[in-house]
Amino acid sequence: MAFGNWEMQAGDPTVFAFRIAFLRNPHGDDDRATPEERESWGAFSVWAQGENLCAHTEQGEVLDSAHWYMLPLIEWFVDNWDALLHEERLPLSNVGLSAAESLSISRRPPLSLKAVDEFGWLDVWAAWWERHCVRSSREGGLFPDLYLRRYRDLLEFSTGAEPLPGIPDEYVFLSPNRRYRLDPITVVDVLFAVLSSAAQELRRRLPESSRIEQLNAKISGLTSPGRETSRMAWLAGFGDNIESYLQVAHEVDSVLEPVDPKIREQITGKRRSTPLFVDGSAYARLLYGAISPATTLSDVVTLTNLIVNNYVADATPWLSRLSLRLDIADVSQMSPGEQGSWLGEQACELLEASADSWVDIHSVLQRLNIQFTSIDLSDDELRAVSVFGPTQRPHIFCNRRTRWGQSSEVERFTLAHELCHLLLDREYGDELAVATGPWAPVAIEQRANAFAAAFLMPTWLLRDALNLTDLPADDPEAIGMVSATMRVSGSSLIDRLLNLGELTFDDRIRLRSVWMPNVER
Repeated sequence: MAFGNWEMQAGDPTVFAFRIAFLRNPHGDDDRATPEERESWGAFSVWAQGENLCAHTEQGEVLDSAHWYMLPLIEWFVDNWDALLHEERLPLSNVGLSAAESLSISRRPPLSLKAVDEFGWLDVWAAWWERHCVRSSREGGLFPDLYLRRYRDLLEFSTGAEPLPGIPDEYVFLSPNRRYRLDPITVVDVLFAVLSSAAQELRRRLPESSRIEQLNAKISGLTSPGRETSRMAWLAGFGDNIESYLQVAHEVDSVLEPVDPKIREQITGKRRSTPLFVDGSAYARLLYGAISPATTLSDVVTLTNLIVNNYVADATPWLSRLSLRLDIADVSQMSPGEQGSWLGEQACELLEASADSWVDIHSVLQRLNIQFTSIDLSDDELRAVSVFGPTQRPHIFCNRRTRWGQSSEVERFTLAHELCHLLLDREYGDELAVATGPWAPVAIEQRANAFAAAFLMPTWLLRDALNLTDLPADDPEAIGMVSATMRVSGSSLIDRLLNLGELTFDDRIRLRSVWMPNVER
């Protein structure tokens, strides 16, 4: 029996939209495909903020959809649903500003690793790629290099530019190296509507197929209440190891058990959650260990107690103090580092304009009523944790065990870095919970580092300090005198002068060889 064309599109292309179509199969009885796959020949398109991520050129013609057998794509979305929508942590190394960029960079082990299991590395890389890259479902089709993953309170769609092996150069996807972060509820509803409709249409066409019946059963199972535990495990960074997540959750529950239920709900509660998706709170990332693969149970208990003790019924009084009139509109086209430098100087001018030779970051935090506490976490890669939100007063917790040491310069830089998080990084939700370390979002850390350098070393103070030395900026003695005056490390000062164009890259290499013993970044 021949069926006509069918298609389902949901969503608004200017925000997010998804389309699947079943079309006449030009390959007929293709023996490379199963009967179910042959019946699912068609096309799909994905739009994010007005851009079609599947648009491509083929033999000189621009096509708006990727064409192939749709059944493996539908099954891939359904089988990887929980990971796609809840797993944020990247594999192996937290590099790149998007999943697509990170996976491209980390495809091979770094050359600096002398003894590494390259096959083990590739296995971990491939497993993550298979969960998150649409191309992993192509089974011979020409699909875009498109990734979907969780990013804090949002869903990230990103594209790479990896070529398809054996494909002519004229077959090119038109939206490479893109990154969009979208509201998850909108995306989830659109995806589910299209996938479920497509599966139902295939069941109508092939009512005797056990494969299609199993697909429809899996789609129905996506709304099962029992999926929440699995989703929380992915959100917490445990992947499909639900048992490990439950062990951590038990420790968290033990700490929270004596806490008032309303307070407990505000700390761990999930906002806007649906039967298809868990929108875990920012604080829960700390509580359940999602901040780093090296987070231990003792760290989880410590952080849970800190969050409980930092609770306030209403943090509004602090909000007004941290709502600085920074000219954020001007940074939209800048890189994260450029944003940090621009905003760091603005913030310093607003908060410490009267400084005559150095910026007193402790005094700034005190005036803003930001609390600062030293704590002990076993993960020495973590420098500090910052929290703020409707029921959390702004608080910086500095890790005494960090491998960066405990010098006053390290502490001052860390506090200025965390100040950036408190001022700027609630853009992904009204709750802030950031752990500064190698697994924090790369763009957020790059911006905070640049902010800290600009805040502690604004150009007007740097200029005065350099003039007083009567030496060129590339003189090691000048670096020593200026860093002492401004109470920063020599390495931070060298990087700041490089970014301002006062030093060349060769100058940086030469000068840092002198100051490396004091490096804190």
